[in-house]
Amino acid sequence: MKREENKINFENAESYLKKGNFNQAIIEFETVLEKWPDNSRCYNKLGICYASLRDFIKAKSYLEKALALDLKYPEPYNNLGNIYLEEKEYEKSIKLYKKALELNPDYAAAHSNLGLAYKRTKRINEAVKHFKRAAEIDRKAPISEIKKIRMKPKTKNNIIFFIIILVGLVILWFILKK
Repeated sequence: MKREENKINFENAESYLKKGNFNQAIIEFETVLEKWPDNSRCYNKLGICYASLRDFIKAKSYLEKALALDLKYPEPYNNLGNIYLEEKEYEKSIKLYKKALELNPDYAAAHSNLGLAYKRTKRINEAVKHFKRAAEIDRKAPISEIKKIRMKPKTKNNIIFFIIILVGLVILWFILKK
């Protein structure tokens, strides 16, 4: 009976989390932890709630607790990576995303997040590789990010080409005018 009750509390908490009602989700997850204090999934979800509220100190402590309980659980690595990405500590985030992918190579969100971290560190080829992999795993993954990356060099090259032609025409006009 207690197990079923905790499952219901956990599902209620997840429902609040999905709706963006983080404070109520925290209350529900903490209720579950009172009865199941070694629930790494619950600590992970609490970390997500606090990160969403931008309380990164509490978020990190809950995510680290989730990992202390289960080192083979990939989600807390990914979620910690998100916090470090937000704090612009890109190398830390990359390391955490890689650990999540080591545990679950088909983790679309971790591929997508790793792609974003690589994009922010100007490692475009690696970024594209991970965005593509995320898209292969999950069709909802950020194909748009790949398109943005690919469009920038073309757009830049087109602008440079246009300016060179314009300058050439101006010079040609001055030469012909004399």
